[in-house]
Amino acid sequence: MPSTSDKSVVVFGGSGTVGRAIVSALAADGAKVAFTYFQNEPAAHALLESAPGSIARRVDLSSASEATRAVAELRAELGGLTAFVHAATVTSAAVEPKFESILEAEEAALDRLLAVNVKSAFFACRELARDFAGNIVLLGSIDGAKSVPAPAAYAASKGALSALARALSKELGPRGVKINVVAPGVLEAGSSRSLPDSLRAEYLKHCGLRRYGKVEEIAGLVAWLALQNTYITGQTLVVDGAL
Repeated sequence: MPSTSDKSVVVFGGSGTVGRAIVSALAADGAKVAFTYFQNEPAAHALLESAPGSIARRVDLSSASEATRAVAELRAELGGLTAFVHAATVTSAAVEPKFESILEAEEAALDRLLAVNVKSAFFACRELARDFAGNIVLLGSIDGAKSVPAPAAYAASKGALSALARALSKELGPRGVKINVVAPGVLEAGSSRSLPDSLRAEYLKHCGLRRYGKVEEIAGLVAWLALQNTYITGQTLVVDGAL
């Protein structure tokens, strides 16, 4: 297996449940990691202790200019960049005013959801498009890849990442950029825990493996795509145990 000790990765959204696992997996594989956080400062500090040498920065990813600046500045602090991971996510239940149904959606809440989930990824990729050659991994969701019960706004935001990856795989591919989406199904931990018990039960009923996914399984795939992938690009890799 090629050495990853010379790899450097920026992770957007490193303090969330999946984000922390991704940062930990990358650091365990020997990569230098810089990550962003916004609200969960205690988790960010704990991650700095568990992943020595990593860099943390508080960034409001609802601002396109902050997202762009964060990529450029963290890249400089790392002394270069070989991979970028976008794991930052907000749900329609985490914005104000909260909503689930499309009938409840208000423009301000939708704007913030799309800003964090889609625009920050888009503008980070735009910044990298200038001269980057490496791997880009975007964290999607089964909601954006299959017809499952899900809030329309969240599903739309995750589906947009898959479209972005497909388009950029063609635009940036000639320069060696590989860009993919990892779309988890229902997981044991993280935001999946907030799903109704009835929906979680239905998932188990129809999942081929008859179990929820593990955060570490998602993080391991993301780390491989960021550090080892040489030819997969433009794909949405659904990790749902055969739903």
